[in-house]
This record gives sequence, C-alpha cells and structure tokens, in this order.
Amino acid sequence: MEGLLRLLIILLLLVFGGEQQTPLPPDQVQPVPMPTQSTMPVTMSIDSVTAMILESYPAQINLNVTGYHDGCEYPVLVEQRREGNDVYVTVYRDMPLNVMCPAIAIQYNSTIQLDGTFESGMYHIHVNDYVLEITVA
Repeated sequence: MEGLLRLLIILLLLVFGGEQQTPLPPDQVQPVPMPTQSTMPVTMSIDSVTAMILESYPAQINLNVTGYHDGCEYPVLVEQRREGNDVYVTVYRDMPLNVMCPAIAIQYNSTIQLDGTFESGMYHIHVNDYVLEITVA
C-alpha cells in the first residue's frame, strides 16, 4: 500500500508539480512565420511535340505541343532556357498545395514560340519529358 501511495505522489508531481512557465508580455510575443510557398509547380503530361521552322534568317521555331492535365482549371505557364544546342521548355501550372482536382483528363494544345533565333545545325528540344531532335538548314 505504501508503494502505491508513493507512485500516486510521483504521478501527481509529474502532472501538477512541474516547472511553471510564465507567458511572455504581449510586446515580446513573436508571430510564427507562415510558409512562404503556398503553391508548387506541376508539369503537364506531354503527348507530342512538332516543330515548325519559320522561313526567316536566322531561323525561328514554333512548337505545336499537345498533352493533358487534371481537372483543375489553373493557368498554364511556360518557361524556356537554352544551353548551346539544347532548348529546355517547361510547361506547368502553379497549383495550391492543398487543392483537390477532379480525376479527369483535360486536353492541352498550344503553339509555343521559342525565344531567340537558330543558326544552321542540330538541336535537341526538351519539352518536359518529351525530346525532339530537329535540324535547321
């Protein structure tokens, strides 16, 4: 019985007898920063890419891109960059982190004009995971 009483006293001390914390005065309270990123980029699924080399000098290139995305209606964004004869095009949407989208496929068709001009040579054009090799004469 004495052992049970000691155990009860220890439990009461743990629950009620711990170190008391005093709240900070209002002028010392720091707000908790919210996450700065509330969206994330979601790339489109690309089915096909065809290149149209425009008759100009130096050449310019347009891409016909088809693919699909889920049922959420957020704007499609396009970013491009070049590294030598490799052109990287990212087609994506900035989606809220907590959004629930309908599980339907929505067709995507667009013409994308590549930035800059292209001298004669072979080029690799990467559109998300799709790679197209073209030759500019």
